[in-house]
Amino acid sequence: MIYNQSKYFEDRGSTYTIYDCIDFQIDFVQDKISKSYQGVIRGFHGDDKTWKLITCLSGKVKFITYDIDTDIKEEYILDGDDKESKSILVSPRVLNAHQCLSSNCIFHYKISHAYTGPENQWSVYYNDSDINPQWDSNITSIISKRDMNSNSLKELKETLNV
Repeated sequence: MIYNQSKYFEDRGSTYTIYDCIDFQIDFVQDKISKSYQGVIRGFHGDDKTWKLITCLSGKVKFITYDIDTDIKEEYILDGDDKESKSILVSPRVLNAHQCLSSNCIFHYKISHAYTGPENQWSVYYNDSDINPQWDSNITSIISKRDMNSNSLKELKETLNV
């Protein structure tokens, strides 16, 4: 779900609202921020309980979601400097991943369940052929060991009996 941020731009800079409790019926409990350098790909990660409100605060990212129940994939470009940039609300059972397209990016997660480590998340290979993400191939990808050694989407679905 796309969430339209309220943004105000002027000569001194800008201000905008990421979250307003009036707009959401979700109890968020934790905010996390990741900073990445150009080419870093994080994900695909998810679980069966956590809502995430995703915002790119600075820089530009390609953001991909994949619903494991419906097989619907959605792709977005999130740009912290774009007046029209949006936040994305990701529901439980939806995997998500992003690639930093700019020299660096700051990515904000507002989450409904506290992150307690990768052992409590699903992790699917960042380049899984069933998801078929189209990462920017003009920049060198940087992948963590966790994401290089993740399961396939097929293995995850078999484990969850989906």
